[in-house]
Amino acid sequence: MGFRSRIKRELRDGVRSAQAGWERFQVPFLAQRDRERIASINALARVKELVIPEGIEQGNARLVLFSHYHPKGWLQACIRRELADLIERGWQVLLLTDALDRDGLEWCKSKGLGLMLRRNEGRDFGAFQDGLLALQQRGLMAAIDRLILLNDSVYPITDLSGSSWPLFLEGAGDLVLGFSDSFQNGYHLQSYGLHLPGDVLQQPWWESYWRCYRGWGGMTMAIRDGEIGLSQLFLDQGVGLRALHPVSRLRAQISSRELLEKLQVHCSIEASAWIQMQLLATGMSSINFYSPGHYWAIPLLLDGCPFIKRWLLESNEKQMLDPLMVANGEEAFVNPDELPDYLRPRVIGFAS
Repeated sequence: MGFRSRIKRELRDGVRSAQAGWERFQVPFLAQRDRERIASINALARVKELVIPEGIEQGNARLVLFSHYHPKGWLQACIRRELADLIERGWQVLLLTDALDRDGLEWCKSKGLGLMLRRNEGRDFGAFQDGLLALQQRGLMAAIDRLILLNDSVYPITDLSGSSWPLFLEGAGDLVLGFSDSFQNGYHLQSYGLHLPGDVLQQPWWESYWRCYRGWGGMTMAIRDGEIGLSQLFLDQGVGLRALHPVSRLRAQISSRELLEKLQVHCSIEASAWIQMQLLATGMSSINFYSPGHYWAIPLLLDGCPFIKRWLLESNEKQMLDPLMVANGEEAFVNPDELPDYLRPRVIGFAS
């Protein structure tokens, strides 16, 4: 080995050793900081205002926690439609948000929604954490025998009744129900929609999870400790998981004649064949490489899923297949009048 190579290696090893030493030095201080943060969360320090749905205080046993965020405080048209559908079907709704404009607040009041205004921290799992801890402290969780967790990261298709939405609201007995699942980084139900049975809600490990959840992180923590961590906790405790549109079925469908026929209902023969070829290209890798909500959004939609991932409609930086190619402006899928106040594309500048 040459002199320069040896020096470079020794310098690299020295930097790594110094970094490891610094991390060991920080451990007790970071642990104390984390304990203080968790204590603050358990004291509901992030909660600014809370109005509990009247039905929950009166003993209604079915509750939806809905995590919402909009930089301008808008309660978008498609979200109102989704919430109104839940109310019409007999569910109590607690909306978790950092801000709502006057029109949104008045709409929530007129529909009898509960409302939690909170500091925007921890993404959707941070919001769920605040909602569940607040209900627990008020002794209201004991009477709830069905809990649904939803967030606004997905666009609800227009014809909810014609999708798997009613099946999702029915639940799956003692199982935890979701719309789709994934094997990425560990098997889990995708957390944009989860339906939990009452038996789970009364377990000490369920309460402990939320009291100890580090609900101040960004997307990585929400996925690792939230979405994946919660599913793994269920499995560790012997609670079964079920997806209405499992990734294994979606993957099997991409090579089927049935999918091609479904595509041809919405697209030309040529376009249908091209879309299926693009989907088949994803079949060359392991099943745990793909998120069905992103890579297989079109099969998911045609399989009856009531949601389209917001990320696909707003930016789609990885150029995955656009589900609007099959939505085709039809009322059954997408109402174009709802999109302007729902989508939040990033500002990228303008050509001069």
